[in-house]
Amino acid sequence: MDRIAERIRMGQEDAKMLAAIDQASLDALAQAIVDAKRIYVAGWGRAGNCVKILGMNCSQMGLTAHICGDNTTPSIHEGDLLVVGSGSGNTRTIALLAQQAKDHGAKLALISRTADSTIGKIADITVVIPGVEKPEGAPAGTGGSFYHVLVQTVDMIRGYVCEMIGVTSADMHYNHNNLE
Repeated sequence: MDRIAERIRMGQEDAKMLAAIDQASLDALAQAIVDAKRIYVAGWGRAGNCVKILGMNCSQMGLTAHICGDNTTPSIHEGDLLVVGSGSGNTRTIALLAQQAKDHGAKLALISRTADSTIGKIADITVVIPGVEKPEGAPAGTGGSFYHVLVQTVDMIRGYVCEMIGVTSADMHYNHNNLE
């Protein structure tokens, strides 16, 4: 299979994964972001990098957002929201952060491949990105990618929140980082 055809097939699998996400869970997460005093994001590895995009989006929407682990991140409290990105939902360090957030009265959201996980069991909101099976005989490194779809999912959530709070592209541009 040529490279372009393989990418098209992968894009079709990503589209199937996006279509399989429960709309009610996306709506619940968007509403939780709108309702939160402050939004915190956490994750490790690729999932962590992807969920940081949500933190950046929230900041550009004019919301107060923090990335866990940064030295400027304040303590979390009741009324705050922690959004975790984790493929497995079982990453130990992130599970500890999730439990600490709950212990301090914050709401917890998870974006993951599964709700049946350490973090999923304590989350108030779980957005599950279901996987698509890799076709038999497909080469390693191909097939639907959780991380591609995670980025698209946080972008959809950004769109929902912008619509809910009336933020425009011009507003986001105004808040875009200009110390680059």
